[in-house]
Amino acid sequence: MALITKYGSFWGMIPQTSGRYFWVAPAATYTVEGQSYESSDNNDGLSPERALRTVNQAITNATASVGDVIVMLPGSHSVTTPIVINKAGLTITGIPGKDRSFTTRHASGSKRLRTQLTSTQTAGICMTVSAPDAEIAFIHFAPPAAGGRGISLTPTLATANRVYVHDCTFALQATASVTTYGIHVPANVTADVLDESLISGCYFVSGLDTSSGANGAGVLIAGTAHGFTIENSTFELKGTAAWAAAIDLVPISVGAHLGIVIRDNDFINPTSSTTVITTAVRSVTATTIASVHMLRNYVSAGTDGATAVANNVIAFAENYLAGVASPFGALFGNV
Repeated sequence: MALITKYGSFWGMIPQTSGRYFWVAPAATYTVEGQSYESSDNNDGLSPERALRTVNQAITNATASVGDVIVMLPGSHSVTTPIVINKAGLTITGIPGKDRSFTTRHASGSKRLRTQLTSTQTAGICMTVSAPDAEIAFIHFAPPAAGGRGISLTPTLATANRVYVHDCTFALQATASVTTYGIHVPANVTADVLDESLISGCYFVSGLDTSSGANGAGVLIAGTAHGFTIENSTFELKGTAAWAAAIDLVPISVGAHLGIVIRDNDFINPTSSTTVITTAVRSVTATTIASVHMLRNYVSAGTDGATAVANNVIAFAENYLAGVASPFGALFGNV
């Protein structure tokens, strides 16, 4: 707590906690308040002036379930191996940018976020989560193409319940690939280990204005996920190739998805192109009635609100499909 009062309003945006703060620099040499410092994993990381070099070292130093917070200082952080959140109850946050409101629908783009994260690995994953009660916030993820992931929720024997991702951006823009995803739950997640997880206030973008390639889903849930909520987020297509699905639900077994809630999201198509998001929410294998709920989502004209393999798999309430001929559009109902 002393760090917050010492450093004033800028550091005052860091979450308050009874645990410790670990600071991680984006490079070997970094600047804080006009002064240059050297980062090292041999530092203790307990002050901005003694920052660690890697987030993985900060996780090693942190204690599970006591409220420890890992702060990624402003700049471009690049990893050669994934950041692995394998201790319960950790918060990993960047420095809030221009828009400092929490869990609200944000303006497009990554410029509001001061902390960015990418991987130099081919098909690299920026961050994985295998422990419960992880919080990830105020980070811009730029996953590499062809198998790249921003965040992969990959619990093994331990549960990873109550993962909370908010106020992050995901740019599927590097080199187009249909196997590049923003947030991914792999198919090998077969146990009931992702209860009550939440994605809120995030922004997902596919392609650049001049890109003609397609990308994978902003959120792909291929494994088991019960009570998973995606809310208050924006999914925007900027490329000139169709985005097959902004949210893709591909359970490996009947009943793998129960209580999925997708609410208060925007799905936006380019204004200068006939290319569209093909489907806002796709569920092509689930057969359990009302296993997915879509509530109060807004979908651009030309995009299917949802597709499913069977009637009543996705339950709808007050979703809005924008119109072209009519300025009012229309509500869309059950499939």
